[in-house]
Order: sequence, then structure tokens, then C-alpha cells
Amino acid sequence: MLHRKGASKLAVCAAMACSTVAGAEELTGAGLNQDVRPLFLQDASQPATAPSTEPAATPPRPFMALLDAIGIGAPLDKAGITIGGYIEGGYTVATNDPPGHALSGRVFDTKNNKIVLDQFNLFFDRPVDYAKAAANHVVDIGGHVDFIFGWDSGLIHSSGIYDNPAVAGVGKGYYKSRTSPENQADFNQAYVDIALPIGTGLRIRAGKFVTLLGWEVINPTGNAFYSHSYMFGYAIPFTQTGVYAEYKVCDDVLVDAGVTRGWNQTFRDNNGSPDILAGVTITPQESDELKKWTFIVNLSEGPQATHDNHDWWTVLDFQAKYALDAKTNIGANIDYGDAPGAVASGAAQWYGIAGYGSYILCDYATANLRAEYYGDNKSFTLGPGGAANVYEATVNLQIKPLPHNSIGQNLVIRPELRLDYSEHGFFDGGRKNYQATFGIDAYFMF
Repeated sequence: MLHRKGASKLAVCAAMACSTVAGAEELTGAGLNQDVRPLFLQDASQPATAPSTEPAATPPRPFMALLDAIGIGAPLDKAGITIGGYIEGGYTVATNDPPGHALSGRVFDTKNNKIVLDQFNLFFDRPVDYAKAAANHVVDIGGHVDFIFGWDSGLIHSSGIYDNPAVAGVGKGYYKSRTSPENQADFNQAYVDIALPIGTGLRIRAGKFVTLLGWEVINPTGNAFYSHSYMFGYAIPFTQTGVYAEYKVCDDVLVDAGVTRGWNQTFRDNNGSPDILAGVTITPQESDELKKWTFIVNLSEGPQATHDNHDWWTVLDFQAKYALDAKTNIGANIDYGDAPGAVASGAAQWYGIAGYGSYILCDYATANLRAEYYGDNKSFTLGPGGAANVYEATVNLQIKPLPHNSIGQNLVIRPELRLDYSEHGFFDGGRKNYQATFGIDAYFMF
């Protein structure tokens, strides 16, 4: 989709680079492409039906603990401000070394047989509590800034912020390309939140934020796996810039609605037209059994192609999660996209479904499974040479070597095995219809 389109000279390599295909000045194919709602990784250590109790105090992360030690932490805590971050590095190797050492169909873990600095993150966060603002009849102001540096940053720039010619509608950006230099900087998020004492509480968010759509997110600490699904990479945007409101209609229903500049568009806009962003989150409260469910429906609607404000793209995103017990979660993500006039033969559609399972083995390890199907009827999102239908299955372990140490508990190691299959030659430079990989990453939150 739009956000990942490569420069014209990268189009031939899109299948290998696993980003998207697009002209340097004109967006003609593959998609735009999140810390949205890490639905799948909600803490399964407590059953959904557990009685309401005061949560145990969580020790501060290392950076805030350091600020506490030098006398700065307490004033920040009083103001509701948290400063922190994480660092992630990883390694992936395929059974066959593809041309250019580039893994087809991947989003971030595109480099074969090379250790990568994926992301170094530093954030400043001041959340607002709109329910409390409503109860106390006050206005609360907060916000969030997310700075990242590393290999992943070059692949997700929005138009006008550290961008490059691979960004939709950008001919000459801050960086030379997505991969030059190899490690790049990005402000992944920068927004202001305002909580207003209206009804049950209304939150207004304005600025650049990760999209509401999708199960998986940009922040590795919000995902179960090192590698990402095709739907994360090709079906939805990475970030959006605009304004939207969030309102809790009742205990069961949360509604989001607003407008943005489009998929991965910030200070520049590839077509000058806004789009619609909307979502509904349902958390049934009627019985203990229903409380185990969470449902999310999101919509992105609007023109996304460069210099085209007439053809409106539609993307529907559905997520469902069920907590079987205190240790086991299962869930599914379904996406459908439609782009009229996207290709010479007319409209393009893309669609996918992914199933997720998670089981806590012990304090030290959690086992995860993902199985996915992704369809792209006109090779629009996967790019020229992209297969019409691809499949993948991934298994991994999330390992916490020091879960009971106040500092060590912030370290997570994730080895994984993944098998991809396509109906036509898509992997290994288009010579094979399968790809087997082993990947491992580690991240430390501070």
C-alpha cells in the first residue's frame, strides 16, 4: 500500500525488500504502511474474571529509577510524566540465501544472515484520564513523543518527517533512500491529548500517532513475535497524522472517530485530501464468560494515492480475542482493503486473516503461535511479482531470563521459526514458492 512504496529503482527489488512498491514521485502500487492497542499481549497472567483488587505496585523501569535516585523522578511522577524507552536487536537467517541478502515478504526483518539494530527508542509520556477529568469536572492535558533510531525507522517514515523517496508522494526527502544510511531517525509519534469533562469523559488526540488498525504494532514490546504478519506490512498504514476523539459510551463500548491526512502523511500530503478514521472497541461485561472476549472494528476511508483525491480506499480491520484461562489467549485479525482505479484493470483488493495463540509456560517463558493467509488479487500491495496468495506459520518463545529481578525483568529474548508459502514464485528472487527462516531478537526496556 502507499506508505511503503519504494523509489522507482527499488520497484524491481520490492519482492526482495519486503516493503512496498511505489514510484518516487507517483504512487502506483503497494501500500502505505503500529503501538496501537496491543490486544494480543494483554497480561494473561490474571484471568479475565478475576475479582477487582488493587494492583501490586510495579517497580519503575531503570531510567525512571535512575531519575528517582538523583531527585528528578519524584517531580516527574507527581506531574504524571514518564520517560523511558527500549533497545532491540535481531538476527534472521533463511535456509537459502536470497539475492541481495533480502528476505521477501518481510517488513522489518528483511536482512538475511546479519545482526541488525532494529530500534532504539526514547519516549516522553504524560497520559490523561478522561474518566477522572469528567468526574472532577476538570480539563486534563497530556501527550506523547516517541523517537526511534535504527534499521526499522527508514522503512516507516511519514511524509514530511525524516522522509525519503520511498515515502508516498515524496520525490526528494531528508534521507537519500530507505536504506541509505542504514540506520535512520524518526519521530514515530508526537501528539497532544486533551481530556474534557463531557459525559463520561472525552479525549481529543491531535498530532502524529500510530494507526488504530491492526493487531501487530511498530513497538516490538507490544508484539508476541520478532517477525511481522503480511497484514501488518501490507494491508494497513503505519502511522497517521490528524485529530480524533475517543469516548466511552458505556462500560462495554469505546468509540474513536476523526480525520487524518492519510496513510503515513504528516507535514506533506501526497494528495491534499483528508481521510476518515474510526473504530469501536467492545468489551462485554454482562457475564463472566463474556468478559473473556474483546472485539475491535476499525475503518480507514479516503483517498490515498499520490495526486488522486477521487479514488477512495476502504480498509476494514476486525480483531477478536478470547482468554481461555489465566495462561491461555487466542485471537484473530481480519483485514479487507479495496482501492478503486488502483491498477490499469480497475480496482485492487487485498484481504487476510491471522490466528494467534499464546500460552504461559512459566514465569520464564511464553509460547506463541501465528498462522496467516494473505491475498492480493492484483499484486497491488505485494508489488510486481507478488504472489496472489501467501501463507505463513510462525512459532516462538518469549523468554524472560530474569523475571524476578527489578532490572532483569525488562529483558526479553524471542527465538522463532517461520515458514512462508506462496502459490507462485515469490521468495528467493522469485525462484521459489517457499521460504523457511530462523529469527531471534532481544529487547530491553529502560
